[in-house]
Amino acid sequence: MRQRAPVPLSSDFRLWQLTPDRAEEWRAIRLEALRNAPEAFGSSLDDWQDRPLSDFADRLSGCAMWAAGSRPGEPRAVASWERDISPAEPDLGWVMSVYVAPDMRGRGLSDAIFAQLARDAARAGMTRLGLHVGQNNDPAQALYRRAGFIPTGGPPMLNERGFWEIEMRMMLKPPLHARIRDRIGQLRA
Repeated sequence: MRQRAPVPLSSDFRLWQLTPDRAEEWRAIRLEALRNAPEAFGSSLDDWQDRPLSDFADRLSGCAMWAAGSRPGEPRAVASWERDISPAEPDLGWVMSVYVAPDMRGRGLSDAIFAQLARDAARAGMTRLGLHVGQNNDPAQALYRRAGFIPTGGPPMLNERGFWEIEMRMMLKPPLHARIRDRIGQLRA
């Protein structure tokens, strides 16, 4: 993936993409996230703390990971999206690795990251984004609702670490058949 220049977020914060050459940044915030919110992730600190830097770079090569903070190089919030996780739904991207440092919550970092993820995914042809979140993680669910995600209503799922999660999804654009129908309607008018 091509690295993009940092995007202004506000006078205090910046938004930038974490690419494989920024693996040190990803390692630092990933380990912080796993220490501070172990129940929020499918992986554990033990899974990641002794891995070589190349594993962090490999992870960044397979997703669009965005970070926000006071300056590039010091991420205080991150989130990524990936394609091709649900082969039966090729237009569905999955959001993963969402974390905002406790001292940075409520400052708009996650809002900016989610807006960027939605733009990236839509440009890549996704019509929807999905994610899994702890069934009892009310603050994270509120964050995702604010970003435009809604619960699917499906039954909770037990993740690999034994935590119950619900699925939430967000529409990026109408499905192709709806866009074609709308375009035909416009041509007939």
